[in-house]
Amino acid sequence: MESDAITVSEFNVLLNQTLIFAYPEVVVEGEVSSFKVNQDKWIFFDLKDEQNLVGCFMTIYQLKTELEDGMLIRVKATPQLTKWGKFSLTVKEVELAGEGSLKRAFELLKSKFEKEGLFLEDRKRELPIYPEKVGLVTSNQAAAFNDFVTILEDRWAGLAVDHFQVQVQGPSAPEQISSAIEYMNNLGGYDVLVIIRGGGSIEDLQAFNSEEVVRAIYASSIPTLVAIGHEDDVTLSELVADLRGATPTDAARRLVPDKNELLERISAIQAKNFNILENISAKAQFTLDSFYYSIEARVNNMRQASVDYYMRSINSLDRHMQAVSSTLQLQTKLLNSLDPSAILSRGYSITRVNGKVIKSSDEYIPGAELMIQLHKGQINIKADTGERDAKRQQTELKF
Repeated sequence: MESDAITVSEFNVLLNQTLIFAYPEVVVEGEVSSFKVNQDKWIFFDLKDEQNLVGCFMTIYQLKTELEDGMLIRVKATPQLTKWGKFSLTVKEVELAGEGSLKRAFELLKSKFEKEGLFLEDRKRELPIYPEKVGLVTSNQAAAFNDFVTILEDRWAGLAVDHFQVQVQGPSAPEQISSAIEYMNNLGGYDVLVIIRGGGSIEDLQAFNSEEVVRAIYASSIPTLVAIGHEDDVTLSELVADLRGATPTDAARRLVPDKNELLERISAIQAKNFNILENISAKAQFTLDSFYYSIEARVNNMRQASVDYYMRSINSLDRHMQAVSSTLQLQTKLLNSLDPSAILSRGYSITRVNGKVIKSSDEYIPGAELMIQLHKGQINIKADTGERDAKRQQTELKF
């Protein structure tokens, strides 16, 4: 045995240096086995195929997807020999491989987000009807970008769109997309944030099912519109967005109205309003005419009633004046009949003694001067004393 032996530690260092030189980074595909998380920091699992397995180690912060035993994955890792003499892979990235693993990871992450309330409808915001500035996150190499911009220009020309170029598939896509979302939120001034990608396989769309992108969309202070793949493709990013478009083209239609349709609607509304105003005007004119004729009829009725009342009043006054005149005539006749001069005109006379009217022979004073008032004129005589009784008797006989 040679004397230049090395220590175990030196051997491990030498072997790791050799591994790093020969295989600085490897991509290994296999099925997850014995998956566990230690102290919420470290992740340990085995990667196996039908014949062999290799241990894997990574931090929980490096894991961007849900893992469980039985999933087929690819890991980008550095091989090394630990100080405990165990060979393992220090994992840098994990990528799901195979449709079954992708679907299973999708369901696990979806269930997790549902429990956290990320998909609740009552937290989603309305997009502005007429946005002025839009942030667009996608790859300009994809047909979805050209379709979206073309439809947008046709429907609502002049809209300001800031495009942020990102990769939409591959290991670096989740970080680029989430970073673009965060950058636009920090920049501010956008009415809507649009994230689109064209169709592809479930592996191609995996970036939009990543936790990193979903949480970035959820945290966005800008309302989000997400359209990934075809109509039947539903990603977690679309479920967490404020509004989902079935396709990138549909997203453009949902983002802005069609100016031509809007102009037609405005014209139709104007025509409808014009007809309404015409009907209102016609009804108002009819009402005014009816009111005028009603007022005119009432005025005529009142005028006729006034005339009738005036005539009745005149007639009543005339009858009253006639009655008063008749009464006055009767009163005049009565007064005339009681007038002393009228009585005297019928042959009567008034006799006064010493200015006092005497009504009886007993009031006669012998030898007194009598004044006899006739209808016309008066006679003054001095009465004889001896003849008093005879005259008195004769007078009494006449009456």
